[in-house]
Amino acid sequence: GTMVAVFLLDAVTLTPHAIKLGIWVYLPDMLVVLLLPAFFYRLVLLKKFAVVPAAWWALGMVWTGLFIWGLTQYGTGAGVDFRPFFYVWLGAAYLATFDYDESFARGMMKFFVIMGVGICVIAYFRWTLGAFDDQFYRELERFDATGIALLRVIPAGQAFILACALLVAAYQATTKRTQPLAWLLSAVFLVTVVALQHRTVWVASCAGFGALALALRQMSTGAGAKLFPMLLVAITILSLIAFSGRFQGAVDSVEDQAVRAISTTSGTFVGRVVGWQALLKTWASSGSPVTYLVGHPFGSGYQRYGSDFGAEKIGYMPHNFYMQILYRGGLVGLSAFLWVMTQGMKSIWVKIKCKRDAISPLLFAILAAQLVYFIPYGIEYDQLLIIGLMLGVINSERKYRIGQ
Repeated sequence: GTMVAVFLLDAVTLTPHAIKLGIWVYLPDMLVVLLLPAFFYRLVLLKKFAVVPAAWWALGMVWTGLFIWGLTQYGTGAGVDFRPFFYVWLGAAYLATFDYDESFARGMMKFFVIMGVGICVIAYFRWTLGAFDDQFYRELERFDATGIALLRVIPAGQAFILACALLVAAYQATTKRTQPLAWLLSAVFLVTVVALQHRTVWVASCAGFGALALALRQMSTGAGAKLFPMLLVAITILSLIAFSGRFQGAVDSVEDQAVRAISTTSGTFVGRVVGWQALLKTWASSGSPVTYLVGHPFGSGYQRYGSDFGAEKIGYMPHNFYMQILYRGGLVGLSAFLWVMTQGMKSIWVKIKCKRDAISPLLFAILAAQLVYFIPYGIEYDQLLIIGLMLGVINSERKYRIGQ
């Protein structure tokens, strides 16, 4: 609940909340101040060390080592780089210390809906105020102006949480007999996800819906078939909006984003792929065993050129979390992370096949969407809910096998 409050307070302003205390202290830092002693309490006094998978411990140790190394060389810049990694590692490990069961997972899923509603309120408020206030409109353009009335007024990370809320609402609408509110929320969430025009979030949502339909079909609940009428209703709503003519600028922009998303010659995705290739080439040609094993220290940047012809040198994050882990964890870190993700998917799928956990299809869908989202984007603290639940499933399946 505290994390959700921090998330919404973070989302409601255009600039992050921060206090200058020698270094800048942000809202998520306050969350860590609460989590850290609670985690150590559960770890030491309640003896929960073994419930966190060994691979997650290994990943945390590598990241901590790289942070200490970076701190000695790059100062506070290493801390800025390390922050999101540490937030997610700590939060996920903390959730893993609780016994996972279906009711626990359902309780966590409600938080996605709360965050989704909050994001919708913020997005529609910004769109409305931006249409009438020129000064506020200019402030919104700092996000990612598309040149029309509808802008990307919500960052991709928050839009992805909205996509997770969409999957939760869709699951609730299709698995329960009378859920009119879930159907309404599904429609609102879907329209908002499309209007926000984050192409990666579109693709991640599609992956999530596909995984949800597959998992529900595997459980033979019959609920998977209801996803198709839901998508039909959504397409109808979007078509009516498109043909009404009242939002022609927005419709044209969405079409343009869709065309750019599948382009193989231009657009941001092509530029990102070139950046990934350059980073991979630099890492592979380093000739350093340390770089191969654990990567570079936090704060060292991600220097590469924007094209094969040199051009301007850039240093922002790679827009690919798997590549980011290779640079901030090497083969050891990437192997540990992929093991956790793979084991998590396998453990959830076992629950689906054995029909032991009715919420597992939703977990499977959200994790599938998350893995797709990581291709062009990095990790953020709110994703600790997803990974924390996944770690809980791994431990739950391990205990189930031991008890058999």
